[in-house]
Order: sequence, then C-alpha cells, then structure tokens
Amino acid sequence: MQSDRVLIIGAGPVGLAAAMFLVERGVKVRVLEAEPALCEDMRASTFHPATLDLLAPSGIADALIGQGHRADKWQYLNFETGDRVVFNLGVLEGLTRHPFRLQCEQFRLTRQIVETLAGNDLFEISFNAQVRAVGQDEAGAWVELADGQSLRGAYVVAADGGRSTARKALNLPFEGETYPKTSITVVVDHDFGARFDGVLFVNYVWTADDHFSLMRVRDHWRVGFSPQAGQSVEEAVSAEGVNARLKALFPRDEDYRLVHIGWYSVHRRVIDKFNHGRILFAGDAAHLNSPAGGMGMNSGVHDAHELAVQLAAVLKGGAPDLLDLYDRRRRTIAVEEVQAQSDRNYRRHREKDPAKRVEIWKEFQRLTASDDTMRDYLFRSSMLASLERAAAIN
Repeated sequence: MQSDRVLIIGAGPVGLAAAMFLVERGVKVRVLEAEPALCEDMRASTFHPATLDLLAPSGIADALIGQGHRADKWQYLNFETGDRVVFNLGVLEGLTRHPFRLQCEQFRLTRQIVETLAGNDLFEISFNAQVRAVGQDEAGAWVELADGQSLRGAYVVAADGGRSTARKALNLPFEGETYPKTSITVVVDHDFGARFDGVLFVNYVWTADDHFSLMRVRDHWRVGFSPQAGQSVEEAVSAEGVNARLKALFPRDEDYRLVHIGWYSVHRRVIDKFNHGRILFAGDAAHLNSPAGGMGMNSGVHDAHELAVQLAAVLKGGAPDLLDLYDRRRRTIAVEEVQAQSDRNYRRHREKDPAKRVEIWKEFQRLTASDDTMRDYLFRSSMLASLERAAAIN
C-alpha cells in the first residue's frame, strides 16, 4: 500500500504527460499500461504551439522538434484549380516560444517521456497491467488488475482513452454524438511533396466532390480521408481500396507502399465531470472530438498539465476543491473551445455544396488578408487562446 503515490491508467500521450508533469512537481507515480510495450500509435501527428510551450521546460519539445518537421505554414488547397489559402504561423512570434506546428507522430512523445523519466525514483511504469476495476474510499483510491493484483494510491488518473475502463467501471455517462463518417489515416512511403507544386507539410484539400488531408511526418506522408459515397469501410481500408483512392488522386501504374492503415469512428462526447472524488479523468477518457485541426491529443496534454498542477497542490496540503477547478477549466475548454472548433473544422473540410464552399473560401481569404486577422485566427486554432482562457477560469 502506497498512499502517497498517484496511479495512472494508460501509457499514451496523456497518461505519460500527466506522469511527467506530476514527477516534475515531486509526486510519485505508477503508470499502468495494458499492452506489453509502448504503442506505436500514429493517430495524432500535430503538436500545436501551445503544447510545445508546455513541453519545453522538460526538454521534451526540443527533443521532438529534432524528430519531426517544423511546419511554419499550413494551407487549404483546391485540388482541381490549384487555388490555395496559406496561414503563416510566423505571425504568432512573440506570443509563443514555438510559432509553428510540429509534425511528429504521437508515439515519439511517449517514447521520449519514458526515456526522460527513466531512473527517476518517482516514476514507475508497468506493462501487461490490464485494469478491470477501480474504486475509492476515504483513505485513497485503488485499481484491480486482471491478474488479481490490487494497487492503492492517493488518487487514480484515468487516461485510458475513449473506451475508458475506469469511466465504465464508475458507470459514468459519456454523452454526445457519433459522426456519420469513419476517419481513415494512411501512412505512405512516397514523396507526395514532389507530386505537385506548392505542397506544404500540412494541407487540407478539397477535390471536386470530396476532401482529403496530406501531412508530412518524419519519414513518410500521411493521407487522411473517409469512405466515398456507397463505399463500405471494409472496402475503403483494404490495400486495394486505399491504392485505388491514392491512384485516383496521384496517378501511377504501380501500387503505393502502405506503411500503416488506421481507421476509427469519430465522436463528439464529454463526461459529466472530470473529477469524481479521487478518480480523475483526462484526454479521450474525458472528452472526444473530431480530429479535424489536430486538437485531440493536444487538448489531452493540456488536461494533463492542469491536472498535475492542481493535484500536486492538493497532495502538498492544498484544498481538495482545487480538483473542482481542474474540472471547471478543462471541461469548459473541452466543450466550448476544442469540440466547437474541431466540429467547425470537420464540417468545413467535408463541405461539398459549391455555394457554401465559395462562402468558406471567402472567409479564409478574409482571415489571411492581414497579419492581424490571421494572428487572431491562429491564436485560437493553435490552442494558445484556450490555454489563456482556462487560466482565467476560477
């Protein structure tokens, strides 16, 4: 029994970020991961300026920058006409230490955190540790593992994803909606940057009657799309289906070399509270949103930072209602900032009506017409505004 430690369920970006931020504040943690090793998850690949700022003091930001690509600009592109609207993150100079988006797979973050914390007496990670129950009492919180072990701590942090075992064990509602389109991400060993002029490291693309995204990561390109009308998910994610889609966009005789094919349903959901006594929720376990705009993992890391700040204060004698402040700040941001913005992005990317596309394009042009309007927009889309707003919530 170790009543002075925090048990963290999940060794993804959010769980390990929470571990790091807590260790930095002198809190002992044990991370429980169901898998036998760190997952090489390629779902998220964008680190926004606000997230890099939070990761900078530990040295993690600089380490990741050395493993990815710095995107100083990103764009919306009309694939048929070649028209483009470019957003220059350089206008954020002076508002952030990192006026750019970093394109880097999320598994590099988890690897880097474990490497950074290795040998620290406050950090422990256990693999093959599948949690099947959680609970709490006046003295602390506990988890029960599938192998029969029961572990105790002062608090439990549930960072175990959208299918959170902890959330289900407490029978907590996860209200919201599921979007009608499956999201597909394909990692391809091919230099798409050489296929057409003006491609950037981050591109959101309209075709005549559809859309796709094209993003650079360290060694490959990621292409994101959804099944086409009348196409089953199974057909769309098959090697044949993916190659047919890629060849329709970028014609060639031979098949593309597919490094990874991933797909998942897209949800917009939120838990009723982020703190339930001594069991705290963060990241996808607490809220889900469209991946459009790359805000999911980033907001989860922001959750982890705020949680660590408040929880460390409580463990050092602060009032327990500081955890209510964590809930007020991060749930407000999840609903009113992250979900709202990502939903707008989702709908803009998938708009097919020509008249509505014209209006959206005019808005893009207005936003990029001056540094001031572009700065205001990028301050929000880069999640700097949400951190600023959260800090003002009491």
